[in-house]
Amino acid sequence: MVPLAKQEVRERLIRARGHLEGVVKMVDDDKPPVEILRQILAVHGALEKTTVMVLEDMLETFMDAPKAKRREVLQQIRESLRDLT
Repeated sequence: MVPLAKQEVRERLIRARGHLEGVVKMVDDDKPPVEILRQILAVHGALEKTTVMVLEDMLETFMDAPKAKRREVLQQIRESLRDLT
């Protein structure tokens, strides 16, 4: 992963972790379920966007890989896509 993308992914994950900690606090504070669910969905959306960024990086790695290494990178992409379902 290129340093700029790595930093952005890292920052997004740190924000998502903080957001998730806030959701846990909402549960502890007995906030209404609809508010908790809304925040869970927001965390989920943030993680989905981060997932797309990582997959895009994998695709760029595939495109930049020497032909001999592409099969290995493609297999990693396939496995990652299977894990999404």
